[in-house]
Amino acid sequence: MVTIKKKSRSADSVEKVYEKVKGLAIDYHFRPGERVNEVELAAQLGVSRTPVREALNRLAKDGFMNFVPNKGFYSRDLTPEGVRELYEVRMVIEQSTFRFACQRATDDEIAATTAIWEEVSQHRPPQNDQDWAKIAEIDERFHMEIARISHNSRLYEMLDSLNSLSRFFRRIDLETPVRRNNAYDEHVDIIAALRQRDIEKGVALIEQHISLSAEHAIEVTKEGLARIYFGKP
Repeated sequence: MVTIKKKSRSADSVEKVYEKVKGLAIDYHFRPGERVNEVELAAQLGVSRTPVREALNRLAKDGFMNFVPNKGFYSRDLTPEGVRELYEVRMVIEQSTFRFACQRATDDEIAATTAIWEEVSQHRPPQNDQDWAKIAEIDERFHMEIARISHNSRLYEMLDSLNSLSRFFRRIDLETPVRRNNAYDEHVDIIAALRQRDIEKGVALIEQHISLSAEHAIEVTKEGLARIYFGKP
């Protein structure tokens, strides 16, 4: 019994360290390409190097870190190509979850899902960046709920992973004037298509809503790098 408790506490410790370090990685507290100092990180978190290394290994598998043999762990890069690729994969997955949600979700599930965004849309668009950060969280929750009512756990898990990898860019993207102006109307159209179970229209709307042009990917990347190295203006 004692051994089981020790293992349980150890696993719990690793999970807590993983969540903390993942949070740092999501927001690029480790600068792009920066080598992660395991000793300093362990001291910062008040733990030994063992759970830190296990957490970093998991984050490498998740795409947040790059592991170089005999050198260590390095933070993920930040490039326009990488940003665009994340959005492209997310678009394909969300088109699939929308399609399955139309086919499989109950009317009550669709009503509960649409209510997530409709509660926000009753108020006028936010006027400051802090409020837009909250909108970005609700936006992610809305899309994850569509994935949940698709009743495909694999797609749900894949989208959840992609959302973590793209959350930093998603917030920046949603804060840009062009996206601010379109976000509300696009969600209204997606909701209407979901209620009507109009797969063809909804899939097209998802592409329009999520796709990122090469030019906009460059803008998002530049803004991201500015925030990482110089702080938010």
